[in-house]
Amino acid sequence: MAIYDYDQGLTGRNRSETAAAFEAFQVYLELGHNRSARKVAEVLGTNKDNVQKFCKRNNWVARAAAYDADKVKEDFKAVREARAAHHKKAIEKFRVEQERRAHGMGELADLMMELTTEKLHAMRAAGELPSEQSISNLAKTVASLADMAMNLQATALGVDELVDTLEHELGE
Repeated sequence: MAIYDYDQGLTGRNRSETAAAFEAFQVYLELGHNRSARKVAEVLGTNKDNVQKFCKRNNWVARAAAYDADKVKEDFKAVREARAAHHKKAIEKFRVEQERRAHGMGELADLMMELTTEKLHAMRAAGELPSEQSISNLAKTVASLADMAMNLQATALGVDELVDTLEHELGE
């Protein structure tokens, strides 16, 4: 059975408590919510009446309540830490995906700019001039793609700040 830290407080060994009584108390604690003097006696193979005397004399019920309260606090802390770690991983995954999207949008904007430039040069060489509306639409499309790429990259950078904040709050 696991040994609880009995250095301080109600769960520590009383000065008047014998080694046998303290061992029985440890068993009592480990039995959890179904603990009883009868079960402790069964586990230790001893007389139930002696265990009941140990229990009353050494205030086991209050001491076990303190132990249980500490365990609940530890369990809640572990759950909070697990949730925070899961959240951090999800944020980091989102950041990587945003960076990938930003890179893709940036490449698409560059490609559109290159294709538009080539098309305009070819039209000019052939003596053709695109309409002002066509030029305006192409410029807006390229600008929109470039803007999206920058916004995605900015979002990814903002996520880095969020991860840093989360790590700071968790004390990592």
